[in-house]
Amino acid sequence: SSSGLKSFCTMTAADGIEECRKACGGQGFLACSGLPDLFTSFLQNPTVEGDNHMLPQQVIKVLMKLVQAVHSGSDEAVDAYKTCASYGLVPSLKAIISTHTKGTEAEKATIHKPADLRDLDVLVLAFRHRAARLLIEVTHQIQTLVMNGKSPQEAWNESLVAMACASRAYSLFLLMNNFVGGINDELHKQTDVNIGNAEASVLRDLARLFGLYWMEKEIGDFIIDGYLTRKHVAWVKESVLRCLDAVRPNAVALVDARDISDFRLKSALGRHDGDVYPHVMDAAHRDPLNAIDPGPAYDPELKRLIAGGVGAYSGTAARL
Repeated sequence: SSSGLKSFCTMTAADGIEECRKACGGQGFLACSGLPDLFTSFLQNPTVEGDNHMLPQQVIKVLMKLVQAVHSGSDEAVDAYKTCASYGLVPSLKAIISTHTKGTEAEKATIHKPADLRDLDVLVLAFRHRAARLLIEVTHQIQTLVMNGKSPQEAWNESLVAMACASRAYSLFLLMNNFVGGINDELHKQTDVNIGNAEASVLRDLARLFGLYWMEKEIGDFIIDGYLTRKHVAWVKESVLRCLDAVRPNAVALVDARDISDFRLKSALGRHDGDVYPHVMDAAHRDPLNAIDPGPAYDPELKRLIAGGVGAYSGTAARL
């Protein structure tokens, strides 16, 4: 699980920083925004401590053993995984394998109206089914290639793309399941309670948005086997917009809850007081390049090009 989460989370965070920079327009490109420094310092993480294209192979290697245990029909073999996070996949693995081997009814989402898609338990089940299906497909793909004459190594290499997709799906299932489970666990605690009903309501809105965002982004994985239908796709898009409306009033408070100080953030755009423009101008005044006017490059380089006309073009005019 840690290998899959490291791969998924570091890649998502790196992409998210760049999305934030783009969303801030030209100001996101300023050094004083803090985003260029944050991006360049974080960008190593998808590679260090385990390359993100290698880790999914470790994930699949372990999860394939779980598929084999479920396929064997041995309760003892399956129960050996009870202490593992991957055990959460077992119900969907059993249902899908039963459909393939015994012809039982396929596992489908119980969604009858748009509001059902905003049920957290429904979202968790959808991500569980998607992860289990992709895992079974990877296992089947490798077995089929070996049966068709490929060596185990060749079959493994030809399945790397499918492994990456299955690992990503498993990581999203873990995150969604832990997000929802963590909120529920906090509410049922008798001592050391950290959140109340109001906080839980806001966090549930955030969990819905998280799940529906990734579902919409990768909707093909959910409809390819009929777990969701075309009608559900329209409801997913509608639900994302509803969740954005629900989260938006609390967005700033949710970020501030991380209690990241201005000293650590080093950003004129993300200051706690929201006084952006004076601090952007202050950062510009403190920049050594702006200490003199015109800048230090004007006299030695630019002046002879601009005032002296050295850069004027005197060649043959184009005949277009």
